[in-house]
Formats: sequence, C-alpha cells, structure tokens
Amino acid sequence: MEVYRILDELEAELEECTRIPLTNKIVIQDEVIYKHIDRLRATLPEDIRQAQWIKKERQRILEDAELEAQKIIENAKEKIKEMASESEIQKIAEQNSQEILKKAKAQALEITQGAFRYADDVMAQIEAQLEKHSMVLKEGRQQLKQAIYNNNQQLEKSSKEKIS
Repeated sequence: MEVYRILDELEAELEECTRIPLTNKIVIQDEVIYKHIDRLRATLPEDIRQAQWIKKERQRILEDAELEAQKIIENAKEKIKEMASESEIQKIAEQNSQEILKKAKAQALEITQGAFRYADDVMAQIEAQLEKHSMVLKEGRQQLKQAIYNNNQQLEKSSKEKIS
C-alpha cells in the first residue's frame, strides 16, 4: 500500500535526523514532515474509495443472493403446481415444497450472512489501517510540537545568555 511506503520514508527521515545530545530528541525540518503529511492525505482517499467499492460489491452480492432465493422459491412453487394433480401427490408435493422453501430460505440467509461477514471483515481491516495511520500521524505531530517547544526553550536560553 502506498500509505505504508510513505510512512516508511517518513520513518527513515526521522532516523537520519540530527540528535540533540544527552536527550532522545531530534531536529527535523518542518517541510519534511509536511511533505509526508501531504502525500498521506493524497493517498488516503484511495483507501476510502476501496471501502466504498467493497460496500457496493456487498450490496450487489446481497441483491444476487435475493434473486437466487427468489428463483429457488419460484422453482419450488412450479414443482408444487405440477405435483398437485392428485390428492396423495398433492400432499407429497406440499411437504416437498415446504422442505424446498425452508432450504431456499436457509440458503438465501446463509449467502446473505456470508456477504455481510465478508464486507464487515474487509471494512474492519480498512478501519484498523486507518486507525493505525491516524495514531502514527498523531505521534509524529506530538514529536514535532515537542521539538518546536524544545527549540524555543533553547533559543530563549541562548538569548538570555547573550544578554547576560
């Protein structure tokens, strides 16, 4: 995925940054971070489009399952009509039709449930990825804010020392 590649590049940039002695802090140009954030923003809509496609595909699968169930039910009704010519045959036909209807409804329900589970699994994966990316971005922003704060502290300290 493009998002992972961009995050890997950002991580590499962070690893190459100048370290502040005696701390675990780093100094990084803000343009570098903003460049990666902009690329992430441009990439994330593709993931969202994929989620929308999955949603549409799920709906299509559900509609296909309903059509298939209707066809099965119609076939069962036709079989019932064909077998209804005699009373004994009619009783058997009614029993068979009830079984066929139960099977058709069960199969339709199973197909529908499978489609729902599939769509939910895919959306959960996308949601997890988006949450992970969001956490990484929040951590990166927090580190930037801390670096800016530390830099300002050093500037203030430096300017006070010059004044003294």
